Amino acid sequence: MKKVIFSMLALFCAAFAFTSCEDVPMPYDQPGEGGEDPVVVEPTGDGTAENPYNVAAALQYIESLGADVESPVDIYIKGKVVTVTEEYSTNFGNGTFYISDDGTNKNQFYVYRAMYLGNKKFANGNTQIQEGDEVIICGRVVNYKGTTPETAQNKSFLYSLNGETAGGGGASGTPKGTGTLDDPYNPAGVIAYINTLGSDVESPNEVYIKGKIGTITEEYSTNFGNGTFTIVEEGAEGTAFTVYRALYLGNKKFANGDTQIKEGDEVIVCGKVINYRGNTPETQQNKAYLYSLNGKTAGGGGDTPQPGEAKGSGTLDDPFNPVAANNYATSLGSDVKSDKDVYVKGKISRVVEKYGTQFGNATFYISEDGSQSNEFYVFRALYLNNEKYASGDNINVGDEVIVCGKVVNYKGNTPETVQNEAYLYSLNSAGGGGGGGETTGNVTKTVDGSNVILVVANTTEGDKITVDLSAQGWESGKAVDPATITLSDGTKITFAKGEGSNTPAFYEATKGVRVYAKNTITISGKAVAKVVMTCDSYNGTAYTGNSTLYASASGTTFTICNEHSEAKGGDQLRVQTIEITYAK
Repeated sequence: MKKVIFSMLALFCAAFAFTSCEDVPMPYDQPGEGGEDPVVVEPTGDGTAENPYNVAAALQYIESLGADVESPVDIYIKGKVVTVTEEYSTNFGNGTFYISDDGTNKNQFYVYRAMYLGNKKFANGNTQIQEGDEVIICGRVVNYKGTTPETAQNKSFLYSLNGETAGGGGASGTPKGTGTLDDPYNPAGVIAYINTLGSDVESPNEVYIKGKIGTITEEYSTNFGNGTFTIVEEGAEGTAFTVYRALYLGNKKFANGDTQIKEGDEVIVCGKVINYRGNTPETQQNKAYLYSLNGKTAGGGGDTPQPGEAKGSGTLDDPFNPVAANNYATSLGSDVKSDKDVYVKGKISRVVEKYGTQFGNATFYISEDGSQSNEFYVFRALYLNNEKYASGDNINVGDEVIVCGKVVNYKGNTPETVQNEAYLYSLNSAGGGGGGGETTGNVTKTVDGSNVILVVANTTEGDKITVDLSAQGWESGKAVDPATITLSDGTKITFAKGEGSNTPAFYEATKGVRVYAKNTITISGKAVAKVVMTCDSYNGTAYTGNSTLYASASGTTFTICNEHSEAKGGDQLRVQTIEITYAK
C-alpha cells in the first residue's frame, strides 16, 4: 500500500514539474501563445459553382479587394460550419455563421446574414444548419473595415447544404449579350461591361439588360416615379444586377393605374450604367427605365414601339404633336427651360392629377391618338385662360387638347411642361386664350426667341414707331425716372410697379428696362394693332417675362402686365426696344 501511495506521489510531482516547464508545448492551441504550427491549407478553386473557392482562397481573394470594397460579382465558397452565431429564422430569413476548410476554428470565414437555399428567406419546415455541415455559399463579399472578410449582408445565400441545392445559383453567370435591344446583356454581361468603366464612370451610351426581377427594394410609386430592384438570369440567380431608381415604361414617371412590378417578372431595362464607388455595378439614378415588362412596352406590345413621326413647329397655327414636343424639349439639354412658349396638340392618354381648386393646375399625359404610346408629359399646367382652375369642365382620357407654355427636359430624362408655366389653351376645341392666346378676348401673345409679339384681334395694321429704351437717359440700376416717356408722335409709354414688390428699373448692361412680377407697361394715345418687344438674351436664356404675361387693349389704351402668382419672383421681362404698330 505504501508503494502505491509513493508511486502516485512521484507521478504527481513529475507531472507538476512537467507542466511548469516553459519549453514544453501545450497539447492544444491557447490564444496568443504559440501552440503547434497550424496545418497550412493551400488556396484552391476559381470561385465558380463548378469549382468554388475553398476558405483559404476566398480569404486571399477578399484581401485583394481592399477595405470595405465589395466584390463586383458573386463568388462561391465551400467549407464546413464551425460556429453558428445566428440560426436561420423566419423573422429576417437569414443566418450568420463561421466556416473553415476543415471544420475547426482555424482560418475561419464569416458568413454574415446570408439568405437560405435558393436565395430565399428561411421558412418554417426548412432544415436548420448545424456545426459540421458541409456548405457552399454564393454571393458578394467584402473586407469589412479592412479586418473582417465576410459576405455582404443579404447579398449572399446558402447555395448548398450537405449536397442539397435549390437553384438560385449557377455561376457568377456567363456574360452574354452586347447590350443592344436585339442582343441585350444578361446580368453577368452588364456587370462585366461595367467593370471596364472604372470607379464612378458613367457609361457613354445607354445599354439594354434582360432578366427576371429578383428582389424589389423600392416599388414604383407616384412620389418619385421610379423603382429599385435586382434582376437575375433564370438558372443563374446568384448573379444579381441592381436596377437603381429607374423610371417606368416609356421612360416616364410611374402614374396611378400603371402595372406594379413583382418578383419573377421578365423585364428589359434600358439606360446608362455606372460602377458606383468602384464596387457597385448598377444603373445610373433616373437615367434608366423599364423598357419592357413581361413583354409589354410603352406601346402596349412586345416588339419595338414605333418611334412616331414628329410633326409641327410649335406655333398656334402649327402645334407640335407629342413626339415633336418630346424632341424639342430633349434638344434643350438637362434642366434647360425653353426660351419661348410652344403649343402642343394631342389627346389625353392618362390623367395623373385632375384640375382642382386647391392648386388650380393638373398633370396628365397626351399622345397623338390617345394611346399610351409616344406620350408627352404635361406637368401641373394651369387651366383655360392661363388661370387657376376655379370651376368648369374637367379633363378626361380621350379629350382633345392644345397646351401652351414653356417646356423643359427635367433632370435630363423627362421632357415635360414647366410647372405653372404652361396652361390648357383649348379643351375639346373650346378655347380660353391666356398668356399665349387671348386675354380679355382681343390680344394674342406669341413668344418667338427673344421677341414678345402682341396682336390685337380684328384690327388692320397701319403706321409703326419704334422706341429704343437704352437711349432715354435713365440712370443704370435705378428705378425708371421719369416713369413716362412721350414719343415724337405724342404716344405715351408708362412703366409702373402695379401690384408687384419692385419698380421697373433700367440697366445699362442689358440695354433696357427690367419689368418685374406684376409690373405694367401702358401705351396710350392711339389705338394699337400690334406691339413687338425685343428683349435681352443672355447665356441662352431670353428674358421674355412669365408665361402668364398678358396684354389687353381698350380704345386708345394698351396695357401689358408681367403677371405672376406672387408679387415677386418669376421671370423678368427685360425690354430693350418696343415697336408699336397702330390700328388704321
